[in-house]
This record gives sequence, C-alpha cells and structure tokens, in this order.
Amino acid sequence: MRAFAAASDAYEFARNDSSRAKPFLVWLIVAALAGSLLCLIVFAPLALAHKRIFLALSLYHGFSLVCHQLPARSFFIEDYPLAVCARCAGLYAGFAMSTLVYPLARDVRKTLAPPRVWLILAVMPLAIDWALGFFGVWSNTHVSRFATGAFLGAVAVFYVMPGLVDLSRINLRSLRARLSSSNERSVHEL
Repeated sequence: MRAFAAASDAYEFARNDSSRAKPFLVWLIVAALAGSLLCLIVFAPLALAHKRIFLALSLYHGFSLVCHQLPARSFFIEDYPLAVCARCAGLYAGFAMSTLVYPLARDVRKTLAPPRVWLILAVMPLAIDWALGFFGVWSNTHVSRFATGAFLGAVAVFYVMPGLVDLSRINLRSLRARLSSSNERSVHEL
C-alpha cells in the first residue's frame, strides 16, 4: 500500500512539474522566435550592404508578405532600409521586448487574457497616428510610427501568450481519439 501511495505521489509531482515546465517552454519558444524575427529584420540591410544579395532578397521577400516596405517609411542601416517599415519594426520590437519581460509581469501558467478593452485601447494610438497622417491632418514620423507599433506589440503579448499556453495544454492524443470516434459515429449515421 505504501509503495502505491509513493508511486501515486511521484506521478502527481511529475504531472505538476510538467505542467509548470510546458508554459515556460512555450514562453521560451515565443521569446526565441520573436527575437529571431527582430534580428532578421535588422540582418536584411546588413546582408545587402555586405553583398549577400540572395540572402538579403530572400529576407526582404519574406517580410514583404506582411509589410508594404516603403523606403520612405523605413529606418535605414548602412544606406539600406530595414526589412519592414517603422511601424512594423515597432510591432516586432515591442512584441519581442514584452515577451522577454512577460514572466516578470505575469505568471506564464495563467491562461486568462486581460479584458479586450485594453487591447482596443492599445490599438487607438496606432489608429489615430495612421488616420491623422492618412487624412493629412499631420505628418506622422518614423518615431511616432515606431512608438505606436511598439506599444501595440507590447500589449499584444498579454493576449498571445495566454492563448499559446492554453493551446499547449491540449492533449492531442485524446483530441485525436475524440475526433476519430465522432467521425466513426457520423459515418455510421450515414
């Protein structure tokens, strides 16, 4: 009986320990990916400046799928624009920096996101900056674009991380079993 109790306790400890490790691993992966993307954004103009044409063009092309890359709205390194515009650079930088400090601000195991009103409020400075520039009320700058993007990127982490941690807790084996049993039932009903 004692052996069973000890084995049960060991199982519970291992299960609880892995439930602590998985959110940390998710955070670590997201932080590494965010940092890597930020490095690639900066690396594109450096590669172009050092005659690594294929690499640079591949990076620029990859980021062209998510950004307009207008040189007039981009920061430059060594006379070449970053792989994304100033606003997108702010989004990536804000997300990466906020991801790094996320465990200091919030327990990575928590999966409840803040109320959506905070996300909407974080979009407002970016939307106002864009709208004022679009309608010609004022000419926004690289700094205003970067700052509003960085603010939104920093706030977005508090919505993305809980969702990813929650997704990481899904037991794929039981999900597959449930899906296959529901598919079998629907086939038999036909």
